Amino acid sequence: MSSNKKALMLDAGFAAMPLLMALKHSGYETAVCSGKPQDPVHQLAAHSFCLNYANVQDVLTLAKSLNITSLLPGVTDVSYLTGASVAEAMGLRGFDRPDVAEIIFKKDVFRQWAQNKGYPVPVAVSCPEEAAPLPLPLMIKPVDSYSGLGISLVTEREHISAAWRDACAASSCGQALIERWIAGDLHSHSAFIVNGKVAVEYFVDEFCTVYSWQVNSSSLSLNLSASIKDQVSDCIQALVDELGLCDGLLHTQFISDGKDFSLIEMTRRCPGDLYNQLIEYSTDTPYSLWFTHAFTGTPFTPANRRPGHVRLIARHTLSVDQEETFTSVNFAALPANILSFLPLKKTGERIQRAPHDRAALIFAEFHQRDELASFTPQLKNFFTLSKY
Repeated sequence: MSSNKKALMLDAGFAAMPLLMALKHSGYETAVCSGKPQDPVHQLAAHSFCLNYANVQDVLTLAKSLNITSLLPGVTDVSYLTGASVAEAMGLRGFDRPDVAEIIFKKDVFRQWAQNKGYPVPVAVSCPEEAAPLPLPLMIKPVDSYSGLGISLVTEREHISAAWRDACAASSCGQALIERWIAGDLHSHSAFIVNGKVAVEYFVDEFCTVYSWQVNSSSLSLNLSASIKDQVSDCIQALVDELGLCDGLLHTQFISDGKDFSLIEMTRRCPGDLYNQLIEYSTDTPYSLWFTHAFTGTPFTPANRRPGHVRLIARHTLSVDQEETFTSVNFAALPANILSFLPLKKTGERIQRAPHDRAALIFAEFHQRDELASFTPQLKNFFTLSKY
């Protein structure tokens, strides 16, 4: 790489595309790596490498050979965790120390840390033998999986061991977590930390309507009260201070019943399924570009701490509850304009059931707030696969 602005991104999947384009628009010579040669962003970067970015030593060797000036994660936890180790070895900016990153990314470590510090998280234990004091129902999940893989809701104690084994099998490290079930609605909070403070933040209403533990429909929040938003924001700032997090994105999922909230999980990589474009369409703020700034060392000062709706946008991930063959997509009548449609399958390809696969991403623009609120949780009924 010959430029004096050289960036390597540890992801080449479709959801990393806006991040790559933000780097290119900022004048960076770009390189990407992933272990999947079919990943589309391989075709868009100036340099691409078929390399499993879970291997820290291989990524470190590549980064040094390219003489990069910036290293970025994509939309996977592994990309950030590998990046944290490589960045520490090379003195690159934008990543927390690996020991801090482990607290954020590993569900069991985060639960234990947060419980000890008094943060609002579900009470959790690390093995079936410790679960007796917890009231039913219980959530059992891998400590390091994503997209709801390996998660079970257990309503009878005799099912705990089997669910535990399933969760451990879905974990790359063979570990799982048992936690108290929290009732309420699912939301996300995405905040950019600048000079150690939450400088801009977004709240999103999220719905899991095909697979119970994977978000498939969402919009910038219409449902959360200002009080809950303020409480979550204050909690996140306290957590940033206590962990000494570096500047950049901190993305959190939480559940709220309208009065209280519980933190569910956190990450510092960009959320997947083009969450960044949902924010950009809805608020006209450059989420993808701002995400890159922490890793390139570019200063920025957001004008508005909590941007509101400029457009009424819903995002929907088209997925299925049973494996089938992709043919075409049906669009039922909806009081919205289809803003963007991104197919992720070709006609004739098989689609695995959620949460293992997805067929397409759709962005729809509504004209009334009440329509956005009422139709977003129902979008799976309006975008379906054709049956032949």
